[in-house]
Amino acid sequence: MENVWFNPEGYQRTSKHLQKRCLELLLSFATPRGRLLDVGCGTGNALLFTDKQNIEQYVGIDISKDMIAFANLAHAAPNVRFLIGDFLEVSLDQFQRFDNAICAACLHWFIPREQDVINKLSALINPGGYLFLSCAFGFDYVPSERAVQEQVLMEIRKKYPCITEPVVFDDFRFNRASIISTLHDFEIIRSHRIEEPVQFKTFEDFKDWHLGSGSVVYGQFEEHARDSAINDYYQKLYQHYCAGRYSTAYSTGLMLLKKRMV
Repeated sequence: MENVWFNPEGYQRTSKHLQKRCLELLLSFATPRGRLLDVGCGTGNALLFTDKQNIEQYVGIDISKDMIAFANLAHAAPNVRFLIGDFLEVSLDQFQRFDNAICAACLHWFIPREQDVINKLSALINPGGYLFLSCAFGFDYVPSERAVQEQVLMEIRKKYPCITEPVVFDDFRFNRASIISTLHDFEIIRSHRIEEPVQFKTFEDFKDWHLGSGSVVYGQFEEHARDSAINDYYQKLYQHYCAGRYSTAYSTGLMLLKKRMV
């Protein structure tokens, strides 16, 4: 199975609408300046929405070597550097503290170590510096999405050998209380919530949209069964969607945060 979240061209295709729109909106909350850190940078799309004349140094980190290879080709510049690795494991001691940082659409993937991510970001950002943060939020008006995904997952788990406990993507969503608690080192300057229904014309559109949640399901099965399991998962979910039993939405929180003065 091609997982577009680890394929640069596929990632660019699926992220070009809502995700890029959210990233552009997030980076419009203030002007990134000076030394800029980008956690979970993917293909470096943040550089499309920043004024490079204001950036003294940009450092992007992503766990995917293919994403970083794409980013290096797309955004090569003397003051731009990309690193491959897990943000929590990569040493950044060779860099000065950053004036700003971006953590867009990736904090939820670190759960249950999200506090470690925010603590490390806090240590890397100068007091008074900005953190541009976006992450998946729980739904207000589409509460049935989790229930249907969980129902379908349990059906699939009965059919194929599993290697982990059951998890659905909604387990990686924040609520207001949890995100505020996590951000205790930062002052919230601006916040914006986007939640809107998503409609699909074809099964391919549906599958593309659900690759994020699908990647969570994918790793729950033994390697030889993963492709079959995930294909069944998408097909069964789509049947619920076509029958009107399953709705989905894009739900994300965008926040401009300021590192508290020591």
